[in-house]
Amino acid sequence: MLPDQRRRDGAEARARKQELRVAALRKRRSIDPEVLAAQSSLVAANVLSLKEYLEARLLVSYCAKDDEVQTRPIIEKALEEGKRVAVIVTDPRSKALQFSEIESFADDLAPGTFGILEPKRERLRPVSLSEADVVLVPLLAWDEKGQRLGYGAGYFDRALAGARSVAKVGLGLESQRLPSIPTSWHDVPLDIVVTEKRVVRLVRSRR
Repeated sequence: MLPDQRRRDGAEARARKQELRVAALRKRRSIDPEVLAAQSSLVAANVLSLKEYLEARLLVSYCAKDDEVQTRPIIEKALEEGKRVAVIVTDPRSKALQFSEIESFADDLAPGTFGILEPKRERLRPVSLSEADVVLVPLLAWDEKGQRLGYGAGYFDRALAGARSVAKVGLGLESQRLPSIPTSWHDVPLDIVVTEKRVVRLVRSRR
């Protein structure tokens, strides 16, 4: 493909993604909190039954916003089972994600960047994403090819690009599924999407 055509295609994909992003965010924010809590519990149960989760020694997870699929039950269960767990630390200046191991959800975390729970500065225990066995990834929407629609800053795609062997598990709802999501060259597809109803294996994890 010629450079000019590639730029045009990239611009069109970005514009279409932004349209989808606005609609997906509006739709997600309209979900009743009690419904989201119930659906999040079902998603968590499906995650905890995954072969990848059961075999994982180090799980990396996001700490959910109020309107995202909730991850606290998964994190606490993993810690209870003796797994190592790391969560995200966001650096908005570099638009990069870092990862820090925690020992307690209640004691180690406090509101950080964008008001999202992150490890307290005095409790930082940095780890590399490449050490992880499974990473739980948030999303605004997903499709059956394993493409995810994020928030548009590219944080996750940049982090995931350097961790190809880690099982990338998107947590979403059936209501967030789209027929197709436009792709860009830097997009990293998910291996698995877990919803309240099913586990969708999209790409074989490279272990």
